[in-house]
Amino acid sequence: MADEYAFISVPRKSNNAGRATGKKGYIVLFRWDDVATFTKDAKGVRVTAFSFAESKKPIAVYTTQSTINIYDTAEGDPDARGFIHHVDFEHPGSEVEFKEFLNNNVNENLGAIVINCAGEDCKIAGTPCTPLSISTAEGQDNNEANKTTINMASTLRGDTLGVIAKSLIPVTDDEDINTILGLTGTGSSHGGGV
Repeated sequence: MADEYAFISVPRKSNNAGRATGKKGYIVLFRWDDVATFTKDAKGVRVTAFSFAESKKPIAVYTTQSTINIYDTAEGDPDARGFIHHVDFEHPGSEVEFKEFLNNNVNENLGAIVINCAGEDCKIAGTPCTPLSISTAEGQDNNEANKTTINMASTLRGDTLGVIAKSLIPVTDDEDINTILGLTGTGSSHGGGV
């Protein structure tokens, strides 16, 4: 099939391909139990359909932009290697709503989407079968800072981080945040399922 991966060269995309890119100041988070449709193409990276069950939406959590780090690490024994997804960030302050979010989602199967300031492609971490969990949440409230540092990671190895078009990301529960993130979609449900 034409959509399957072919062993081909990967040239340099631009002179500044390694330059850090700005990210929007919110991370889109969701529970995999709320997702109705999630499919990827035959190469296993690009998301082709993504939608939520009726009356379910993702949320967005404010983060200090410069602390957002979404990445994967390859690990495992021979013939069992795969990728662990990671999403790290800092949330400033110690308001009740953020503590309620942590308390009620620390054991949930989560997914996360990070939206760059430029371009249409975004990164998505976690899958229905290799979800993220909040692995550490470390608070600080002293003379230096008032913040919580969050580390999320998948507990099982899987494919590399996914790439999702911004147009496939459903709107969150907050209209103002949707405007900041440039979200206008309701997701896509062409074919396939979780």
